[in-house]
Amino acid sequence: MKKHVILSMILVLVVSSTALASGWSEPVLWEHSSSETERMPWYDSESKTLYFTRNYNLYESTMVDGSWSEPTEVIIPGVNRRQNQVSPLRRGNNLYFASYSPATDYDFYVSTWNEETQSWGEAVKLETVSSDLQDWGLWVSSDETVMYLISKGPFDGQEVRGGRGVWKSVKVDGEWTIPVPLQGEINSDTNDWSVIVDETTGKFYVSSTREGALGGTYDIWVFDGEDGEAVNLGLPINAGNARSMWTDGNVMFFTGNSYPGGISSYDIFVSFWQD
Repeated sequence: MKKHVILSMILVLVVSSTALASGWSEPVLWEHSSSETERMPWYDSESKTLYFTRNYNLYESTMVDGSWSEPTEVIIPGVNRRQNQVSPLRRGNNLYFASYSPATDYDFYVSTWNEETQSWGEAVKLETVSSDLQDWGLWVSSDETVMYLISKGPFDGQEVRGGRGVWKSVKVDGEWTIPVPLQGEINSDTNDWSVIVDETTGKFYVSSTREGALGGTYDIWVFDGEDGEAVNLGLPINAGNARSMWTDGNVMFFTGNSYPGGISSYDIFVSFWQD
């Protein structure tokens, strides 16, 4: 399945001739990038669908016969579409995301796909992992038992260093536990923007403003597990402000903020791993 998806992507995405002998290829704009604000990509391999945020609404585009479909808005009952929805993530029939409200900034929600009506169900707030401040981005394991989230907190009196940090919650008896901040180098004294875990390798990818950035305010850093050391992902990915990302170790979709080759303030780029 993974090889088929990667080969399909290669058919429709033009990769620059400038490539590394071993490493990530030169990033290129995703084919449906536009002058709108587009960011926070998440690729769901089961449905072959790329979810992302366009102008603070959730959108999707599906790989069909080797081509990406025209992006369409994801309609979820129970959310105010005039306010902001960000950070989509799909696991099976569940779509997780963050939604804004004036009282608590961003909070986390989940919507479940209804096969009978072929539509998304009412949004349900994830109370235990939503703080009174900004809950910005999240990653959920494929079995939906572990969550890493980006939040200002605090949770149960606990705080993180810096403005936004990485927290962990696990599901016990069907409920998410109160998040705890990760220790070690993953949480720095500065802001984090997004987190994703490659379940095959156990590597954590975090976009952060920590010291040592190569290309801008935010760079993507990689950690070998929760307690790993911070390693800058380097060029060509970190050639500008590289933010929220999705990767399976073979393909990487990421957000570039005023990034080289972009056409808007936020654009979606794609890169391939080359051995």
